[in-house]
Amino acid sequence: MAVVGPGSPSALHQANLARVLAAVSGAHDGLTQAEIGRQTGLSAASVTNLVRQLATSGEVAVTWELRAGRRSRVVTPTPAHRFVIGLDLGRTHIRGGVATLDHRLLAQQYRPMETEPSVSDTLAKCADLMAVLLHQASLTRTDIAAMVVGVPGPLDSASGEIGAGAVLPELSGIHLERRFSEALDFPVVVENDANLGALGEFTWATAAGPAAPQVYVRLSTGIGCGIVIDGSRLWRGASGTAGELGHISLDPSGRLCRCGNRGCLETTASTPALLENLSEAMERPVTLPEWLAMATRGQSASVRLLEEMGRHVGAAIASLVNLINPAVVVIGGPVTASGDLLLAPVKQAIIQRSMPSPGAVVKVRLPRHPDLSELHGALALAATHAPPGFNT
Repeated sequence: MAVVGPGSPSALHQANLARVLAAVSGAHDGLTQAEIGRQTGLSAASVTNLVRQLATSGEVAVTWELRAGRRSRVVTPTPAHRFVIGLDLGRTHIRGGVATLDHRLLAQQYRPMETEPSVSDTLAKCADLMAVLLHQASLTRTDIAAMVVGVPGPLDSASGEIGAGAVLPELSGIHLERRFSEALDFPVVVENDANLGALGEFTWATAAGPAAPQVYVRLSTGIGCGIVIDGSRLWRGASGTAGELGHISLDPSGRLCRCGNRGCLETTASTPALLENLSEAMERPVTLPEWLAMATRGQSASVRLLEEMGRHVGAAIASLVNLINPAVVVIGGPVTASGDLLLAPVKQAIIQRSMPSPGAVVKVRLPRHPDLSELHGALALAATHAPPGFNT
């Protein structure tokens, strides 16, 4: 809506539109026009005119329903005309998207990241990507209800900071939501990327899942894990860092991990650790796409490393299966492009290492939309943070 001077008739009209939309947005089942009048103090004629304008612009829908024994016009907000932004920030990329509150993706962008960028460079790239997404979707900032940024690493709910040993060390020790909000000039919610992957897999444009826990494991530069309970609710733990599967110690005398412990799962099953092993064996640097291509062709060292990765990850997941008895485990991340070369040893290790009852019921699969789980989760979480009546 246009910006107008305070106190003018146009400004009063805009304020009344906002009051009506805020009242309707705050009602679970919509409001009759009479109820809108009582809540806002506006006359019946004013409510009728304001509702007509909001319906014409697509911001509300009007239907006839039976309320209190009478046939009444019921006004409800139109989710398809509300928008959110999500950003998925990784070691090597930024992926962003704009969607409606009812999970319709309008625009998306992908940008590679430089190695070890500064905080200012990272924030500048996020701001630039936000501007590109708004332009691509033909929207302005005033159209956006909420924004979520996913980051790889444990987020402490008390301090608002990412933990030590994070995949993006340049972001450690700063209040992320404050810094992102200042840099993007927009309120930002920051969340762990594996948590967002879980939300994306289990709540994005799908029916509510089972009540039993559902788990998303992301295999990449680090190994993260998100847990959804009750079909759509993230389990964050007491301090917000639940699900750090990559820092389960499998060998107390093993390699030193970036978190400070030894023998963590990430030291034996993260992609950098395995690429280092493969590069040493081949006596030259090997990239992740090259590794997966060689494994697909049956190159023995490449296949062997995927199998080892699958066994280590499956053993860690088996402990999780015994502990929380999940219904579904989704294995995500770039390395899952290898398909069953990775998934088969993961499943085998889970069966071998978990108790018979929880191991028999858990389903293990790949993501529905590879590479987009975290972005979908960011958009899904942003939709839950949309304030009523924002699009005014």
